[in-house]
Amino acid sequence: MPHYPDVPVSRRLLQISCAFIWCLTAAGPIFGFAALKTVWLREGVYMNRCTPEENEVDFICSAREIRINFIFTCASVVTNIAGVIVGSILDKYGPQICGYIGGILIGVGALMLAFADKIMLLDLYVWGYIILAFGGPFVFISSFHLSNAFPAYSGLILALLTGAFDSSTGIYLFYRLIYDETNGRFHPKAFFLLYLIVPIFIVVASATIMPKDSYKPGGNIAKFGEEDDDLDLVDASSIVALDVDSRTGGIDPLRRDKTATGGGEIEDMLLSEQVALLSDGERDLDRKDIYEYDAEEMAKFRISGVWGALHGHTALQQIRTPWFMLLCLFTMIQMLRLNYFVASIRAQYDFIFHSPDIARRINEVFDIALPVGGVITVPIAGYLLDNYSMAVALGVLLGMGTTMGILGNFPSIIAAYGNVGIFVIYRSLFYTAASDYSAKVFGFDTFGKVYGLISTISGVFNFAQSGFDHLTHEVLHRDPRPVNIGLLILSTSIGSLWVWYVATQTKKIRRSALEIEAEQAAVLRMPGYASSEY
Repeated sequence: MPHYPDVPVSRRLLQISCAFIWCLTAAGPIFGFAALKTVWLREGVYMNRCTPEENEVDFICSAREIRINFIFTCASVVTNIAGVIVGSILDKYGPQICGYIGGILIGVGALMLAFADKIMLLDLYVWGYIILAFGGPFVFISSFHLSNAFPAYSGLILALLTGAFDSSTGIYLFYRLIYDETNGRFHPKAFFLLYLIVPIFIVVASATIMPKDSYKPGGNIAKFGEEDDDLDLVDASSIVALDVDSRTGGIDPLRRDKTATGGGEIEDMLLSEQVALLSDGERDLDRKDIYEYDAEEMAKFRISGVWGALHGHTALQQIRTPWFMLLCLFTMIQMLRLNYFVASIRAQYDFIFHSPDIARRINEVFDIALPVGGVITVPIAGYLLDNYSMAVALGVLLGMGTTMGILGNFPSIIAAYGNVGIFVIYRSLFYTAASDYSAKVFGFDTFGKVYGLISTISGVFNFAQSGFDHLTHEVLHRDPRPVNIGLLILSTSIGSLWVWYVATQTKKIRRSALEIEAEQAAVLRMPGYASSEY
């Protein structure tokens, strides 16, 4: 594995532990909105949106439902839009600064929500939740680089952090349970003031424990220039993928042939320049000077089939390829599906079963299952991403998403609970696979920009969630099935294309690597062979 002589193993483990704790408590609690929504409704938030007659019945009027869902819509959009801001700051200033910013934002958001019912000048429910949502990506995305602290377990570490992110939805569930047990005496103000412990921990840990700069695979020996046509130096990840054999001066195809990565002329140009640079006599690079990955780690890199596909390319070059475009399109649809379901699960099953009681029970199971699913998915995602190709992992993801979409439209208790069970695992697996794919395909030199751009585009697209709320309540008479079926068709179509593309490129990459390996193989002489001259 890459060695960090200045960072002992115990300190790296402590850093991962701190990241796990703050991801568990601060990375994504806004997605536990369903549980917090229940508390706010009992506290009478937005009751003025309904008529007195509507408030007298055990029914949430459409105006109140739409407005309180609007809080979550805004927050989920901001969470994703924040990605490109976080990415730029992360790439330029490092994870420590991101920790400071995230802690401060989370603290301000918690304070605003604590006093939301006291200050009427602004709708602090909306603004507090938005600022809380804005802080989450700063502490979550800036933790991804820690997977490089132990490369042999990079998939497991990413799964651990993503699982913590998913499990952070349980923060509001625990609060709701305490709220119920105390008959509402544990007021939201008391909860959010107590929650200030979390941002204080984040700021202190960032200052005293977390690294100032990101861990990178093998360290950065050098990197490509920012200009599209300038190849100044070589990135370590690219050297691992296309290395110089120190004995023969040839190219050792440890990973893949860049001409097979699907980027067309961009990859061909960069490959030829890199080969020329690596092959000239001016650079006498020994393999051990380039990286220190052991055989097990290299085998895991080979298994993915996509590792290093676009490492060393500028962010602009990367976003022009199908590798980026298909991931971005799929992420847009998935985030919209997931957030729409989280915000409206109770209303959806209320309509499907025509029973508020059944809908409430399903909602309560969902509140518990969502954080638990994040924990359960950690070993599943780690095993899948570390031991199977990316094409296989994406195929599993596509199958789960399709099944989930089908089950969600049937008026069956078994189908409903099956949908919830798949959803909570799928959500965590999706976020883990997306970040793992980005790290393996694009590399960490541009990870912040690329992953942030995907999050931002998806966030803007998530404004459609508010439109779906209006469509469902005002046009479709509260029937969610047309929206769900439409999203299912889009998701399955784009997902199938993405899996096909990755599988096709993986085959090309491996075939090209074998061809180069065969071409560079040394000629072996049979025992007793003697050359004859004519």
